[in-house]
Amino acid sequence: MATQSTFSMTLHGRHEPFELQVGRGQIPYHSSVTIFGYNANVGTSPIPIWEQNSAYVYITTASTLNVASTTSDTANVTITGLDSSYNTISETITLNGTSNVVTTNTYYRVNSIITTAGNATGTVTAKQGTNVVIQMNPGIGKSQNSWYTVPANSTFYLTRAEVSTSLSYAGSVFNIYRVSANSATGTQLVVLQQPFVGNFIALRSIPFAYAAGTDIQFQVNSSTGTSAVGVVIEGYTILNQPTAQGY
Repeated sequence: MATQSTFSMTLHGRHEPFELQVGRGQIPYHSSVTIFGYNANVGTSPIPIWEQNSAYVYITTASTLNVASTTSDTANVTITGLDSSYNTISETITLNGTSNVVTTNTYYRVNSIITTAGNATGTVTAKQGTNVVIQMNPGIGKSQNSWYTVPANSTFYLTRAEVSTSLSYAGSVFNIYRVSANSATGTQLVVLQQPFVGNFIALRSIPFAYAAGTDIQFQVNSSTGTSAVGVVIEGYTILNQPTAQGY
């Protein structure tokens, strides 16, 4: 929602970039989305770039989550995700060291976890049973995961993707970037596959649209061996029908 009391250059007849206005919350029904992913040892299987060297397993039934650290952390962390109807939900919990803290909300998807007070010195995980659904590594303060599920009654518009790897060109050695999108009805598409060495950047002149309920994974793999990979994704989530949300 726009913040009516926030100063904007456009109030005085001067131009302010659309992207900046969205970032400042001045464009109604628009939200900026920035996704960061990092993994130091990505192998030959395509995976979303996150804290574990494995494919990501989605929650199959909306559930409460067990959140704990590997040390005696008492920081506050905020989990953001979606309920079984793909509505955005979030909550802030206080870590209790290595003991599980059970979330109040039931989550069908989890998009991020971030420290909001204090500092977590251990590895923080949120689990459904034994399945890790989000992780935050020591000293980082935020999950580094290259996936995003589009909220209900919204469309996500991808504007920028950037991938950097430690893999340097040597004959036939390369990385592959791909985007996997699963719709809420179960249709799976591999939207893009792109081999590259070192860096890959896509700046879309026409943003690519993903519908509500789509599970998007920005994946990378190495042609051989392992490589460190960092991912930056940018875009906008725009509400489709404001009246459906009571606005």
